[in-house]
Amino acid sequence: MFPQRSSELYRTPATHQPPPALELAGNLEYPNLNVEDLNARLENLSPRLHDCWDSIAINEHQHFALATNRREGRHWWGMFFGYARNQINRMTVDTAHFKLQAEHTVNIVRYAENNVLLVALGDTRLQAWSTYSKVTNPQEPYNLSLVGESFAHPTPISHLSVFKAEQRRAVSGSADGSLNVWDLSGADLASVYHSRSAHTDKLTALATPSSSSDKFVTCDRGGCARLWDVRAAAPSSTCLYADQSHLLSFTAAVWAAPTELQGGNNIYLGDYDGKVHTLDIRVPKKLSETREYFDKGHVSQLLINGAYLAAMSNLPAEVKVVNVLAEHEFIYKHHDTHTRLTDAVWADDTTLITIGHGRKMVTHSIK
Repeated sequence: MFPQRSSELYRTPATHQPPPALELAGNLEYPNLNVEDLNARLENLSPRLHDCWDSIAINEHQHFALATNRREGRHWWGMFFGYARNQINRMTVDTAHFKLQAEHTVNIVRYAENNVLLVALGDTRLQAWSTYSKVTNPQEPYNLSLVGESFAHPTPISHLSVFKAEQRRAVSGSADGSLNVWDLSGADLASVYHSRSAHTDKLTALATPSSSSDKFVTCDRGGCARLWDVRAAAPSSTCLYADQSHLLSFTAAVWAAPTELQGGNNIYLGDYDGKVHTLDIRVPKKLSETREYFDKGHVSQLLINGAYLAAMSNLPAEVKVVNVLAEHEFIYKHHDTHTRLTDAVWADDTTLITIGHGRKMVTHSIK
């Protein structure tokens, strides 16, 4: 039998008289009681490039936007920065042309125009920022001004793509299947097309063409790909492919560049098994071609640059580039690129830049 007055054996001694909570941080004489010490520590909120580099974008003037996040502890938050091409190897807080600290994570950054940056935050907001204006400040034209803001998605935006043919228009999607097409031609960020449930399964990717701003493609982890027409009066889509075998799980998508033979009709879809499938929108419900790109890891992202298709994987992180006009011949490979690869951009015709967690930025020269 335990003693009936056991609480006396374990009660706080009378000699334990710790200082107020604000003075407990770093005090070794009085150990932490009821997380008072943790709560008393002031969090470091100083501007900095965090360890998690999550998104990167580039405009036609070779100006980069970079989003980094703090993804540890109780409070996750992030920042985004702007740099010129010649600063790519010396990115710091002080050398940034512009920077902004957010209360939430900065999940995605994409340039809509050369001077307009779309920013998807972790609290479901989509913001449009003006990044350059000689009218606002002629002495320092690189400055941030909020153009528009919207809470149009019920969950955080996981995919964001700008139409190259009309850079004032973009499409966003979230994992719950909601879609929005955005128009920045006015003085605000306006949603002109909205779908609440684009897919019955988790939305994993979307892709926009380079030659038009009327269509885009989405896919999900259940092996379904859909073609959307923005010109329709009501949100509607056409099923391009639906996996009946339940063996495919799409993870990435990109719209191929127009060619003389295929025009702008080919879509490349990456899957969880490391394969890349070719789909012709003129021949729905049939995969034109399937090729294995990675024997380990899934296809996390696809990027097109003319005849060059860059495929990236995670677990492990790898980068491979093929020439699609030469029977998908591998012309570049890089292994263990990052601990986790998160995003990439083509800086020019032969330069691919990847970012991630661990080895935060890697430049790949394709020769």
